[in-house]
Amino acid sequence: MIGWLRRLLGQDRPPPHPVPAWKPGPPPPPVPAWEPKPQPPQRRSEAEIDAVAAALNGLIAAGLRLGPHYEGMDRRAVARAMAEHPEFAVGDDNATRPLTEHSPEALSIDILWSYRALADAIEDEFTNAAIFEDHGYDGADEETYRALFARLIDLAGVWTGRGVTVSRVPGLGPYGHGFRVAFETQPPIPPLTFPADKNFDWSLLERLDASRPAGETRRFRVAADGGAGLVLFLDDAEASAIAARLGWGPDDL
Repeated sequence: MIGWLRRLLGQDRPPPHPVPAWKPGPPPPPVPAWEPKPQPPQRRSEAEIDAVAAALNGLIAAGLRLGPHYEGMDRRAVARAMAEHPEFAVGDDNATRPLTEHSPEALSIDILWSYRALADAIEDEFTNAAIFEDHGYDGADEETYRALFARLIDLAGVWTGRGVTVSRVPGLGPYGHGFRVAFETQPPIPPLTFPADKNFDWSLLERLDASRPAGETRRFRVAADGGAGLVLFLDDAEASAIAARLGWGPDDL
């Protein structure tokens, strides 16, 4: 009787089960970095490929040299690879029109001002011309400048021994520091010192030109600087011939 009353009043209930201490579960898997969806190749007619091939042949005759990844390819196959790339003619006012309606000058600009190289990180699109993303140097570190100058030395191809080292120099310019670039080349290139800045100072190329081997007639030329810099290594005759293909005067190269 007493046990029944205790059970009724809850005085004879078994102790509750202990609640386990909370433990964090495994972290969620990391979210993969966003990558742009690859765009399919452009569909081009054979007449469009012909037009690009003609412009390409004109540039090569003027002094442009294709990069090593095109070695062994038929010239028309190179033109097709360029014309059908999703980045070809991007930004043109007439980008939606067939390439046969683009002027030869416009097609030459699309070939030389190769956004394909930026889109696919192709640094050897041409052996004597290259695009540099020159508006991303705000906060750039030593390695960024080392890679830039190493690529310029490779682009020219006239120096032997291509070692490049970069060190930070305090107290220069509006960012409070700059950089000293030293070269291990023959002929020697004197060190360059410049303040850090948002955009790269293309006038520094003139100081590289001053150290070219004796008798070298080619020099660096900045053909355009608008969101990226197009740099070529050409002699005066080549610069004039390519300028004629682009529709710009020789002084613009």
